[in-house]
Amino acid sequence: MAGGWKTCHVPRRTWLDSKIGVFLGELAESGMHLDRQRAGELITGQVRAVAALMSITEATARTYLGDEIIKDMARRMLFEVAGEQPGADLMEAPRTVRLPLALVGVTVAALAEAMQVRAANEPPAQLGDVITTYAQALSGFGQITAGAAPGQAGDPAGILFPPALLRRAARYISGAADLAADGGKLPDGIPETARGQLVATLRRDADGLIAIMAAG
Repeated sequence: MAGGWKTCHVPRRTWLDSKIGVFLGELAESGMHLDRQRAGELITGQVRAVAALMSITEATARTYLGDEIIKDMARRMLFEVAGEQPGADLMEAPRTVRLPLALVGVTVAALAEAMQVRAANEPPAQLGDVITTYAQALSGFGQITAGAAPGQAGDPAGILFPPALLRRAARYISGAADLAADGGKLPDGIPETARGQLVATLRRDADGLIAIMAAG
């Protein structure tokens, strides 16, 4: 109506949005991060499991999943990725896995591509966390490579890295591949026709890191 008050339409925050925030917040306390889509899938799966176990509706099952239960889910995930040393300063961690210099470059490129995939699928409010997460990993690779002794850097055998950093990198890259494979948004400049190739490349790079760690 002319001259009247205009209604401001603010998107209502859903129950799932709220619980995703709790879940990711608990992970962030230990310096660990997960994309919102994957977190939502884990929580939704828990809702369905509770509903099936108790023979109740999913709406009723949600009432049993308070913030503490969601935090416990996050803590269990932290236990599962204990090999990534959540909360630790990885620059001070023992460096026991040797990466060929060429694979160091491939991993840095893969992390950069994975960061773009994550950023394309995160709400603006979460972009800062995504950038920080991937930037820390990229910085770690850069610092270790730059700090390697000249003889080590030129050695075909490669450069020593802490296993926890490699595990994190592999998870970040693999997670981005899953996000793209599940129909997530592609970064600007990447056509839909390249989705399959992007997914395959990211998975190859993540698998390469995992294979190096297994061999070491």
